[in-house]
Amino acid sequence: MKSSPHRPSIELLFKRGLGSAEIARRLQISSSTVRNVVAAIKKRGDASEVKKSGRPRSVNTRNTRAIIKKRIIRNDGLSLNRMASQLGIARSTVQSIVKNDLKLKSYKLRRGQYLSDKSKAMRLEKCRKLLQHFQVRRVSDVIWTDEKIFTIEPLPNRQNQRQLLSKDDSMSPKRRLAHNRLFPKSVMVWAGITATGKTPLVFIERNVKINSEVYQKIVLMDNLLPWVTHRLSRK
Repeated sequence: MKSSPHRPSIELLFKRGLGSAEIARRLQISSSTVRNVVAAIKKRGDASEVKKSGRPRSVNTRNTRAIIKKRIIRNDGLSLNRMASQLGIARSTVQSIVKNDLKLKSYKLRRGQYLSDKSKAMRLEKCRKLLQHFQVRRVSDVIWTDEKIFTIEPLPNRQNQRQLLSKDDSMSPKRRLAHNRLFPKSVMVWAGITATGKTPLVFIERNVKINSEVYQKIVLMDNLLPWVTHRLSRK
């Protein structure tokens, strides 16, 4: 941080007997700056700038920070290792500038469903149809349904699941293997919700081939229709 250019003026006015508030008013600067300079005068006898100890900054300079900032603005997915190599400085210096000076933090990319132009157009059309539908009917009359496939066979986590063995047993049959299946056991779960309630969960095993006929029988006729009939009878 640069020292105040008003140090000589503050020292002159202070030695004339003026208070800190009056000096700040006359020079139109902050009172905290005046107090700091006055404290230095009382401690050392003058307001001269104290020579800083240690090696001066030679890499983390204003120019370097500006270059890094411009590159990040152009491409916020830059590799800090590559940037450090291109600038000829240490990676730790680049990390320090990004974190402490630019106040930036590295985030993982969020996962999301890829939507092609065709998919976006189809979703827009469906949204328009829903809006038209809700103009004549209530949202409470709609049953929102969805299904998802869940893996019921847990995948081994080699990072956290460990086994304590002696060095001699590390390559013996005692060491367990973490098996990965190409097609792990799974189950499809169907559910529906309305504005006032939710349907029972429907579990469909993996070996059941889902087509329109099976979906209509297992999901709609055997589960959804009785649930809707029961709710309507209670109204």
